[in-house]
Amino acid sequence: MIAIDLDGTLLNTESQIPEENKAAIKRAIDADMLVSISTGRATFDVKSLVGDDLDIPIIASNGGTIHDVGYKLLNTITFEKELAREIATYLIEQDIYFEVYTETELLSPYNGQEKLQAELDKVISANPDESLEKLWIGAMSQFKQSGIRFVPDIDHIFTDENTIFKILVFSFDLQNLAKVYKAIRQNAKITVTSSGEHILEILPEKSGKGYAVTMLAEKYGIHKEDIYAVGDSPNDISMFEVAGNGVAMENAMTELMEIATHVTKTNDELGVAYFIDKLIAGEQEELRRVEEGV
Repeated sequence: MIAIDLDGTLLNTESQIPEENKAAIKRAIDADMLVSISTGRATFDVKSLVGDDLDIPIIASNGGTIHDVGYKLLNTITFEKELAREIATYLIEQDIYFEVYTETELLSPYNGQEKLQAELDKVISANPDESLEKLWIGAMSQFKQSGIRFVPDIDHIFTDENTIFKILVFSFDLQNLAKVYKAIRQNAKITVTSSGEHILEILPEKSGKGYAVTMLAEKYGIHKEDIYAVGDSPNDISMFEVAGNGVAMENAMTELMEIATHVTKTNDELGVAYFIDKLIAGEQEELRRVEEGV
């Protein structure tokens, strides 16, 4: 089984899946490997990226949903609505941008681009050596996701109709972000992880990529030593921990590099395709050795 992260991993810096990576996934499937997406993105956003030519399992919202082949729903882990509302209320008090992940939309009480532009201006003013372009590209990748909608207030988010899977926080103000992290992580009913320096991902207690990868592997009878998790960020740590093999992108953050068993090329150098082809070649060599009795 190969569980592959999206941003910084399968996607290039333009937030696209290179055709070479798609072709490599198809080669892995042809070699009888189970390939799945494992991402913090919402399921509907993943579907828009993957398209119809890859019918593979999708772990989305950091394990909030698991869909099998044929887009069959296997499992969901959701927030208690009152708890999610308490967190959202606190984030508003801290005047920090956030999005709430539901089944069909990413909802925020802020106009993200306006808010983050104002915040970025303050950061650059205080830190003139910071790269404005690099910081803004990181923010804009967030707004390339499908389904983002800005609402007047949180009453439009926490309705009876909406199921809540995750809350994502984004800020250029690292001190404020650290303050929020310290306050929120004390709640035993939630898990806090990250997919980047300026991002916090707030999840229900039992959610996480690791839990979802384990559930999917058990369904297919795949043992830990045969699981390969591919990623670049701290939110991939939980799936590295349940996989026998953790494959870090060359552009991965330090926390992941430290526990990786393999390192592949960067996401802009088709690192996923490079790793998959190496894995397939290794499997074929092992099969040859067994057949020859070596």
